[in-house]
Amino acid sequence: MSFKKMDPVNHSRHLLRREALQRESTAYLFQLPDQGIAGYLYTWVDGLSVAGSALFMYGPAIGEKPIEVLLKGKAIPQTQNFDDFRVGGLHLKLNANPDLADLTFTSDVANVEYHFEAMHPPYAYSCHKDGSPQFIADDRYEQSGLIRGVIRIPGQPEIRFEGTGHRDHSWGTRHWGIAQHWKWCITQAGPHFAVHFMELHAMGNRLVRGYVFRDGKVAEITELDVQYEFDEGFWHTSVVAVVKDELGRTTTMRGTVFARYLMEPHPMSSNHQGSMRLTIEGVPGVGHLEMQWQKPYLDYIQTQDYMKQHATGGGAKAVQP
Repeated sequence: MSFKKMDPVNHSRHLLRREALQRESTAYLFQLPDQGIAGYLYTWVDGLSVAGSALFMYGPAIGEKPIEVLLKGKAIPQTQNFDDFRVGGLHLKLNANPDLADLTFTSDVANVEYHFEAMHPPYAYSCHKDGSPQFIADDRYEQSGLIRGVIRIPGQPEIRFEGTGHRDHSWGTRHWGIAQHWKWCITQAGPHFAVHFMELHAMGNRLVRGYVFRDGKVAEITELDVQYEFDEGFWHTSVVAVVKDELGRTTTMRGTVFARYLMEPHPMSSNHQGSMRLTIEGVPGVGHLEMQWQKPYLDYIQTQDYMKQHATGGGAKAVQP
């Protein structure tokens, strides 16, 4: 069996090579369909110890214009670790028990308090027999958890939330332009179900990493059968994934996007973010599906009439990662 416990040292900040493409980042996500809001708190630092932080919030309750608070180019000490990590309005505190984390984000347009408690051990991409795709990261881990907190937007009633969420943490080289396309999906249904997969298309290969958490056990994905639907603007609207894992389990996830956001982290990449209401094995939950497209391809398909004729379908079937 591929899954193995990650060394806890990898919760900490890593010593990167002094290169701009070397990059360490961590994100904490929340999807609140009943409140009509989704978003994530995000921070990163490169090999030169130049950091940034961001808060993105979007959804029906936010309106057509998302909340975006972004700081780039902040030099920080090499010794500043994630037990007390401050960049701009973001403050991350990893507990002595790294399965617990507390974050705050302070700004003029929104303030967020966010507590995370892991539901299962972290899944590191190095668990896979072929390791982590090196153009994405030396390694990265994914981990779903129980979250609670409060969102305060000036002039609006505060939003208190409690449910499930997700965090990721990656370190190493990030070559944004090498992947032709990827789909990154994180889902949870209550405290007992989580499914994650990342499907990358790069250099003629199809690469899949991911896990299933259920019955109190984490196991590597062995087969992924997934179909998507898109609207006329080539935004994904729904997904159905049937996943098999190394323990012989078959798990079905069905999701519908309730909030979306466009992220453009690099001149090569246009990342369509879709936060979802979903079920895993019939149990209600939440999740997030990011589709990364190379901009020339996206520009082409969005200017054609093809999607007007095929907006109700457009599936992709994948087997044997």
